[in-house]
Amino acid sequence: LAHNRSMHTTSLPTWRAWAIWSLGACFFYYAFLQHTAPSALVPDLMRSFDVSASALGSLSAFYFYAYTAVQLPTGLMADRWGSRRLLTFAALASAIGGLLFASTDSIGVAGIGRLLVGAGAGFGFICTLRIATDWFPPKRLALLTGMTMMLGMLGGFTGQAPLALTVAEFGWRASMIAVASFGMLIGLGTW
Repeated sequence: LAHNRSMHTTSLPTWRAWAIWSLGACFFYYAFLQHTAPSALVPDLMRSFDVSASALGSLSAFYFYAYTAVQLPTGLMADRWGSRRLLTFAALASAIGGLLFASTDSIGVAGIGRLLVGAGAGFGFICTLRIATDWFPPKRLALLTGMTMMLGMLGGFTGQAPLALTVAEFGWRASMIAVASFGMLIGLGTW
């Protein structure tokens, strides 16, 4: 690993390292957008699924259950299989979960969709930091960590007012399908 790390930081063009890191950071942005999205959809989700606010809170919690569950094995998996494979799988799983969530009338199926979204999102930060350590010199790690966090917070912001405006214009299902499609593009780009 040390040999590969030094190879990546000296022999590859800088633009390529930044492009690879950008895909991971975009996925972390997407993960936080998905994290906050249900709060912009509350009235629409209550109507669509014919549920109370407490049932909707349980639906939103499925994201966190899955996100939390994958935190410990993520580092080990990144060491074994690498960030590219994990981020590809994670982005595609999140996108499929998002499509499932947006296209169903069943609260149970929507919960499965949110589980998939959360499980995939749980890989975002660790894998992006792994990219930073593999493709950049150590002196760049603090900068890349901060930029990754900034993009995550921007995703959280986007999942609030901007998403609410999009939902008002196009409806919650079309908006969430568009969000899931963005995740699919990240997965394909990562591969």
